[in-house]
Amino acid sequence: MKVAMICCPFKTSFGWYADSLKTAIEKRTGSEIQWVASNCGCGDPIETGRQFQARKCDYFDLPIPGAFRSKTPWKRVLRNGLRSALLDVRARRYAYLSKDAEVVHFHQILNAFGSKAVFRWLNRPSNAARIVTVHELDADQLESPDMNAAYDQADAIIVHCEEMRQNLIRLKVRPEKIHIVLHGTIIPPPSRDRQDADVVFYGGHNPMHGKGIQDLFRAMSMVRQRMGANAPTLRIHGHYGPTAPAEAHRLAGECGIAGHIVWLNQLAPEDTIELYQRSRICVLPYTGSFAGLPASLAAACRLPVVGTRRAGLPDHLGENGVWIEENNPEQIAESVIGLLSDDRTRRELGARLLARAQRYLSWDVIADRTLEIYDESARRGGRVACMTSARRMASVW
Repeated sequence: MKVAMICCPFKTSFGWYADSLKTAIEKRTGSEIQWVASNCGCGDPIETGRQFQARKCDYFDLPIPGAFRSKTPWKRVLRNGLRSALLDVRARRYAYLSKDAEVVHFHQILNAFGSKAVFRWLNRPSNAARIVTVHELDADQLESPDMNAAYDQADAIIVHCEEMRQNLIRLKVRPEKIHIVLHGTIIPPPSRDRQDADVVFYGGHNPMHGKGIQDLFRAMSMVRQRMGANAPTLRIHGHYGPTAPAEAHRLAGECGIAGHIVWLNQLAPEDTIELYQRSRICVLPYTGSFAGLPASLAAACRLPVVGTRRAGLPDHLGENGVWIEENNPEQIAESVIGLLSDDRTRRELGARLLARAQRYLSWDVIADRTLEIYDESARRGGRVACMTSARRMASVW
């Protein structure tokens, strides 16, 4: 069965995800997956500099006005009309380039891969089984819920956690179409017991929104007051550009911890893995967004996680997280101090997390689950399903 994937091709968290999933499926089936992509319009230096994660890609460039909304009515109407027209062109181009595929898997993020592009693509005629992984919801579909009826044209919808599943159900997406497939991770070989990086935090694409960074900084200030010279350093990475937002620097200064933060910003996958293996605690006090990437990698690296029961953390960690309430810096501080002073608990948590990652989060497991959805979708549409059988044959040989 010929499969095409439509996703961001650059060295972002989404490009990393798509490349990892593609590689795992190709390994399982022995068949090459086509990667169809365009410039997304996010404005990230990695995107504007065309730093590709995709090694082979059917790629095209098109202008994409951002989602900025002018306060002038006629400018807003003109901009929205131009943006909609260009997104329709993209959708047609995506459909054309993937026209020979029997399964097409669209990864919905924002901008050129956002809901308007997905819905226009779904509303076009197709003989392929069509799968949509919803990584992010955007303002367009939240403000106009009726738009989401277009998901009915998909054969299956994939999300990474129950929280996103419930969000889609509230938007009137049919529950039977929605499948939870966790965010995969590399399971790295054991490293030397060299934990010198203290506390790590993942800021995603915007560390100031939904990540709880305000509470984290207040908590780290409390930790520093109580532990003095023994207080940990906080290391922050993410896909928000080459420098941290000025607002984050200002907040760190107000909390008195500016000199105790290492801003790592954008890291290559191998450097991210090394960071997590060297760290003692991962803190994810998310109030929104999605934390599957750092949670799954932390589990694979035997790294205990202090986090909220939000953003997919329970789905990926099971009952192995050190849970805190939202907007509670005091609990964060207590949890960090407690874990830093208890090597045995950290080791036990790490061992349980690694076992969970091996069972549920490895890319091989995620690939198998995704292939099952491909087959099920193809059979439901009366198409030939052979990806699962191909995987079984490959395992026999």
